[in-house]
Amino acid sequence: MSYLMNEYAIYSFGCVLLPCLICQLVMVIRAGRLGNQCGFSHFLWTYVFMVYIWMVFQVTGLGTLDEILMHFDRGIFRGNINLIPFSDLNVSFFLNIIMCMPFGFLLPLIWKGYRKIGRTVAAGFAFSVMIELTQLVNMRATDIDDLIANTLGAFLGYLIWRAFAKICGEYLKSESYGKWEAVWYVSMSVLGTFFLYHPSFLWE
Repeated sequence: MSYLMNEYAIYSFGCVLLPCLICQLVMVIRAGRLGNQCGFSHFLWTYVFMVYIWMVFQVTGLGTLDEILMHFDRGIFRGNINLIPFSDLNVSFFLNIIMCMPFGFLLPLIWKGYRKIGRTVAAGFAFSVMIELTQLVNMRATDIDDLIANTLGAFLGYLIWRAFAKICGEYLKSESYGKWEAVWYVSMSVLGTFFLYHPSFLWE
């Protein structure tokens, strides 16, 4: 059983990492032609960010094309939807806050464009929306409370980064590969998992 769990974990991580690496390669080649290069620390932290995104997908259960194809006869949208805030508040609300705090911390740490609170919180909100929308195709619930908790987590993560920056300084000075770099990584992670992750193949 542990072997299968490891097998699935490696497979799902590859679905996140591969599209991001292709995207990164394109950005590196383009930047090289313009004479712009990022330092080692930037690459290191972007990989930390990718691992974090993958871990979030492992916890939240991102909906995939495989799930649509397996249960197409039951309809595409099979998840439950709750649009009433705080109707069923429980410990998962606070766990979702904790889960998204690293998102609010890593964005401004790595990318200068997110060192304004509005951008980081908006990114946390958009990230949560993408997750919730994909969950419409699986048996998990799409819940407004999750959206609120995830956005709040990004906000608190930003505040922690802000305190960290005041104490330690904004030491990540390396240039990024454009203001949309983080958006590309998140988008490619979602698309890679949605289109490439077919765990049913492992059972054949």
